[in-house]
Amino acid sequence: MTDKPDEKSKSTPDQNSTDNPEIQATPEPAQSEFQEKQEAVAVQKVNKEKLKEKQDLIKNKLTFQIKSLSIGKEDLHKLLHILQERSNTACDIELADYEQLELTDQEYEANKEILKEGFELKITLLSPDGQEFYGTIDDVFNSPNFPDQIKSVFVGSEIPLKVGYNYYPRNSFQLFLDFSKPELFNMSFLPSLATPNESNIAVQGYDATWTHGVYHEFNTFIKKYPSRFTWIHKHSIYDFLLYIIGLPYGFWFCYKLSSLLTNIFGKFSSFVQSAAYVYVFLVALVLFRLLFHYSRWIWPLVEYSSPKNLAFKHRVTLTIITLGMASTLICDLIKAVF
Repeated sequence: MTDKPDEKSKSTPDQNSTDNPEIQATPEPAQSEFQEKQEAVAVQKVNKEKLKEKQDLIKNKLTFQIKSLSIGKEDLHKLLHILQERSNTACDIELADYEQLELTDQEYEANKEILKEGFELKITLLSPDGQEFYGTIDDVFNSPNFPDQIKSVFVGSEIPLKVGYNYYPRNSFQLFLDFSKPELFNMSFLPSLATPNESNIAVQGYDATWTHGVYHEFNTFIKKYPSRFTWIHKHSIYDFLLYIIGLPYGFWFCYKLSSLLTNIFGKFSSFVQSAAYVYVFLVALVLFRLLFHYSRWIWPLVEYSSPKNLAFKHRVTLTIITLGMASTLICDLIKAVF
């Protein structure tokens, strides 16, 4: 016979531990606090990484409308070389961020050479007679066919890579210089409006230091070469000059021709004589408007200066005309008063 085991001995340690609440396992407080601190540090690290990624995705863009510039060939050449140096800096930034990924060493180095070539600036220069010059800065400016007058200059640092390889660099700029002049005898253009000019520069990129540096360096450069009498190109300046100078000039013009008008239209009715004076007054206002357009034409907002530019002769001519009319008007006023 075998002895039956005691029922008390059948109970397992696990059962005893669950039946007795005094011996249940409880977590240690110190270990729980340590785990919470570790989790908090991990969350902060993830947040910092996400913030850095967002900062890398922020694109800075600065634009500037050029309202005053008078520049010659040498200074324009110098400005474009400064922009080429900034493009080389953008190339260094681009190469530092360019990853090899699954490319072989040979393909990786070949792509880096393509990037370096893509950051060499290509400019487009137009002359007033329709000729177009495209190439590197030195190739265009050293060309024997370089024009005496320039209509516009355009340069975009991202265009070679964008057009050739559909690659968009992280940092780039675009510059457009509009040297065109308003038409002299275009009476359809309202003189009260500001003179249209599309000259501007736009700098954009993910590197804020590079973007702001190029923008401020360009502004500092063009401030050294301002154009003259830019105030005549502002909005509503014609209306102000019309009331201050134009209308008195019209009345004075009628006064100077009054004896001639009396001799011609004296035999006619008073209505015809009055109409003649009104007509002469309107002609004087038209002449004043033409002189205003002429002033805008010889003193443009953005001017390309060259030795063969005839602007100086035109400015002397307008100065002589203005001084002659002003002196005659002042003499007539003195005679009338005294």
